Amino acid sequence: MEMHRVQATTKDPSGWYLATSTHGSFAVLIPIPFNDFTVTDDDPKAGRIRTYTVGAKSAEGIKFSATEIPIIEGRSPTDLATLPQQFQKPGQTVSDIDTTLYAGYTSVSFSVKGPSGGAYIRDVKTPKSLITVILEYPMDQAKAAEGFRSVFLSSLKINKTEPDGAANGSQPIRSETNSTSSAAGSRR
Repeated sequence: MEMHRVQATTKDPSGWYLATSTHGSFAVLIPIPFNDFTVTDDDPKAGRIRTYTVGAKSAEGIKFSATEIPIIEGRSPTDLATLPQQFQKPGQTVSDIDTTLYAGYTSVSFSVKGPSGGAYIRDVKTPKSLITVILEYPMDQAKAAEGFRSVFLSSLKINKTEPDGAANGSQPIRSETNSTSSAAGSRR
């Protein structure tokens, strides 16, 4: 793991922190200082795989994260339409499924709720990667998490990339908001 920034405090005009991934092709707004890092893994079949993450955890246990994972040639790409069903387990409910395009890309957002906590999740599939934005919370923080949901999930900005994967600069993209009503959700 390569840590680029720890507890970074780059604010945007809204007062939230602008969490731009150092080597990834995305940025999100996070309401508290955040970490920015790259994880490198050697896969015997795919070679070296790098994932890029920005994230933070509040003192109350609310977690904000955005991770970019490369789409590996030759592997079955993630089917976003079936992703919410993977979270349906005994004691958990999945709701608010929205498959509206996000910034022109295939996307799914949904809520998961379990007995001990919840999560709001957005996955966006670009030609080269899958970007996952997650807000997780313990059940006693459900109301606070609900207040962060809209801004956090809709703040994702994706940089357009060149064919070789090199970013050609941050181009602000109007994000589309989640059109469904909010509900608590849990990742676990």
